[in-house]
Amino acid sequence: MWKQIITRIADFRIAATRIMTIFIMLLAIFSTHSFSQNGVIDIVFETSGLFLLTICSVGRLWALLYIGGYKRRELITEGPYSITRNPLYLFSLIGAIGIGLASENLLVLSALVIFYIAYYPITILAEEKKMTETFGQTYLDYMRRTPRFLPRFSLYKRDDQNKINADVFLKNLANGMWFIWIFIALHLIEMLQQGGYIPVFLKVP
Repeated sequence: MWKQIITRIADFRIAATRIMTIFIMLLAIFSTHSFSQNGVIDIVFETSGLFLLTICSVGRLWALLYIGGYKRRELITEGPYSITRNPLYLFSLIGAIGIGLASENLLVLSALVIFYIAYYPITILAEEKKMTETFGQTYLDYMRRTPRFLPRFSLYKRDDQNKINADVFLKNLANGMWFIWIFIALHLIEMLQQGGYIPVFLKVP
């Protein structure tokens, strides 16, 4: 029963992420910076956020070069998948923190971190179950030698002849660009707030 619940929650991942994105945008629209704009803390938050978003974008692109078109058909254990079993989720977490920092809004940052910590571990457990059912002992061996989340760089290996499914890669790349789009949207919201076009109801602290 519990395994079925986990699986259903995980299957709802894309919809849950989209709902959370809408919530974050509404939160950003009706709240504002937690620090004085153009202050040192404000600049540090924005700069750190942009740095993490860059890591996220490059990291997700790196992972998609290996997994695009082969998920569920082949067990990918090279490149980013040689140092962590869930590189896409790892870089997504980095991107979520980056968005929170770049928003310079503690409400947005807190909501993103809480959502990720509460939801994605369940998704990872459900996917491990599916991968074990699909690849059997091969995946169990992969689980034993490769960390679930935090990377172990000493395990890194790559294949110089890695094949890429261009169509699938471009589709996944477009889907993964939402981190950058949200960053752009946050700055557009900030401009509208400063111009008095959007009322601000919340500010933390």
